[in-house]
Amino acid sequence: MVTTTEVQTLEFRIVRQVKTDPPLTFTVEIAYDREDKGYLAECVELDVATWGDTWDEAVENLLDAVWGVSEVLVHDHQSDPNLRDPRLSHARLVVSLDGEEALRKLLGL
Repeated sequence: MVTTTEVQTLEFRIVRQVKTDPPLTFTVEIAYDREDKGYLAECVELDVATWGDTWDEAVENLLDAVWGVSEVLVHDHQSDPNLRDPRLSHARLVVSLDGEEALRKLLGL
């Protein structure tokens, strides 16, 4: 007798280039972890990673984290203009958006 087991492996990667001067690239990676039974979601350029039990929860957590980190980076730079962080140009673009739907579109989610 042969039995089969269905294994769900899900890895998703979106790379979006935004037409700015210079162009900015946003890379989003979402992967299912069978061992932990959840999803890891990352925005590589902003060095943000979140977790969710479901795909939707991981995406929502990622959107919140990207927005929050971006606001902090921009605020910190306003407080100290000498602050140098390679994520700042990405953060400025994120905080210039009109909200979560615009961020979702920017990241391809």
